[in-house]
Amino acid sequence: MSNKPATILIADDTLENVTLLSRILNMNGYQVITARDGSETLDLVFNNLPDLVLLDVKMPVMDGFEVCARIKEDESCREIPIIFISALDDPEDKVRAFRAGGVDYIIKPFDYEEVQARVETHLILRRLRLQLEQANRELAVRVEELTESQRQLADRERRLSAFVSALPNLSFVLDDDGRYLEVLASETSFLVAQPRDLIGRLMEEVMPPKAAALIMDAIHHTIETGNIQVIEYKIPVLAGGERWFEGRIALMEKNERGHSKVVLIATEISERVQLYQEVQRLANLDVLTGCYNRRHFMTLASQEIQRAMRYKRPLSFLMMDIDHFKGVNDQHGHQIGDQLLCSLVVLCQKQLRTVDILGRYGGEEFVVLMPETAAEGALKASERLRAKIEKMKINLPAGKLSVTVSMGLASLARGFDERETLDSLIKSADRALYAAKAAGRNCVRTF
Repeated sequence: MSNKPATILIADDTLENVTLLSRILNMNGYQVITARDGSETLDLVFNNLPDLVLLDVKMPVMDGFEVCARIKEDESCREIPIIFISALDDPEDKVRAFRAGGVDYIIKPFDYEEVQARVETHLILRRLRLQLEQANRELAVRVEELTESQRQLADRERRLSAFVSALPNLSFVLDDDGRYLEVLASETSFLVAQPRDLIGRLMEEVMPPKAAALIMDAIHHTIETGNIQVIEYKIPVLAGGERWFEGRIALMEKNERGHSKVVLIATEISERVQLYQEVQRLANLDVLTGCYNRRHFMTLASQEIQRAMRYKRPLSFLMMDIDHFKGVNDQHGHQIGDQLLCSLVVLCQKQLRTVDILGRYGGEEFVVLMPETAAEGALKASERLRAKIEKMKINLPAGKLSVTVSMGLASLARGFDERETLDSLIKSADRALYAAKAAGRNCVRTF
């Protein structure tokens, strides 16, 4: 994203309001352009594409409602957030403003801190939306390359985009003790309790301890520094179950007696969190077999070796290669070869311990890291695994297919020489694997 200051268009026919708003926004580093009537506002929006519009309702030529509606009709600028500023406090005017496409409504005379907080909040939300859309586009390219099960991830991503577009924000005003002063929510199902049950109560009385402590720390930091704090937390909601929220906390007021108020804007992000966790999980797995890919295996193995060296604990490394795998592909086709690789991984996962780490090293070659396992125990485990693989049968239309594997085993040497690294273990296991192949295959050899 660009570091260029955000451009804000102020549309108001009252010079005093324009001057005051311009001064507030300029002090906060924003670039300001102004319009005095509805027609000029439309020209400036279409030609400059500002990041946000502060729009007066009552203006010459064309009122703010019509201006907003016309902006939202244009595809190039319909995502620009529009905040109405008006002396009209009638609920019908507010409803009309939101139906026209406005994201917020500020009553005149306005408080500069409130304007600053709302402008910053909606600019941040717009920037996050653009970042999410860019991330979604990049993710879509990757998802197209995945298997059918991974295409389901693309469906969740599309649901997430639609969900975020219609997501209502929850707004809370809290004092410095975390007491609910105001609750603004168009959708109460995402609240931990009904608004009437929250007003006047402390956050620690209604929220889970962990979430309450996290939010209170952020509130205190906001009051001390004046800076907006961004946190993520998980709480049970009235809709059922637990939901993840992103909370943005800004200072609303701080009087001379030391009493403060903050505003908390909460956005429900459960699906985004689940999507991120799923993408992280898929990034660590081999696309075909579902075991760890080479990159993630190497990361986990390095960590385990460092732990073994630090605490002088045994560790073994097994490298195995499917014998004559090329012949399987040549005779039966790559689809059968892929089926064989997947069946081998399923068998290994059943036979290995939960602490063992299985990864696809490349092609028909797999690696296993065995923590807390000395050479003798690793040899026995490897031989059991080799025997199980030898008995494995793959059903084919023409009969059953059997395969064998050659295995090379290496272990951390006694004395735990600091030169023993993942690279040296791989080289040792590779030499042992070569010896197994030279010995006729379908056997285990140690370095």
